[in-house]
Amino acid sequence: MTRSDTTSELKVSAAYAKLLGTVRRAFDQEPEYPRIPLNERERCAVAVAAVAQLFSTLGDRQVGNRFFNLASAISDLNSGTVHPLFQAVRTVNRRPDFSQLWRARARVALGLEALIRSGVKVDATAAAEKAAKRFPLLAKLAGAKASQSRLPAVLLGWRREFRAGRVKNFEATELFEEGMRRIDRLTGQPAPLREFSANQLTEAVDEARVLSPPS
Repeated sequence: MTRSDTTSELKVSAAYAKLLGTVRRAFDQEPEYPRIPLNERERCAVAVAAVAQLFSTLGDRQVGNRFFNLASAISDLNSGTVHPLFQAVRTVNRRPDFSQLWRARARVALGLEALIRSGVKVDATAAAEKAAKRFPLLAKLAGAKASQSRLPAVLLGWRREFRAGRVKNFEATELFEEGMRRIDRLTGQPAPLREFSANQLTEAVDEARVLSPPS
């Protein structure tokens, strides 16, 4: 390895280390502030700006500028300014729910599936009732019409739709399919299945707090 190669490698390593530190600080800053959209936008803007700085440091200012413009557009949302990048395309039909919401619902479906397969004599209905009771905030993933009493039925509906392959969101279906493959690998291991179930439902609740924060 030549001296120039070594210098280049050290430059990349230093830039990456700086990026890693900045991104971690961005998402760890003011942890007492709730994960509501206003706060998350600020954190994301700082993290994306760090990516911009990485590319600029490595000599690709054109790519760096595009990331910086994205960071700026995210930050502007907190001032009420909507960049054209974030203006939704008009649709003839009802606008579908966004991908992050569907990914959270996929996690709910996976949480139920893992609990059912954990071998603790929990059928689908019992699993949904247990999840709804332990994680009532999951109702925020279903919208205003989902009452707490109807939440178990809603959760079962998501599981049914994912299992039948009727969910049209690509990101959510990919997440569900990968989760099902992991559940298959855990078959016959009750403890890991219950842990996987709890983790999926907890992550879904975390998303619910961000997507639909309490007023």
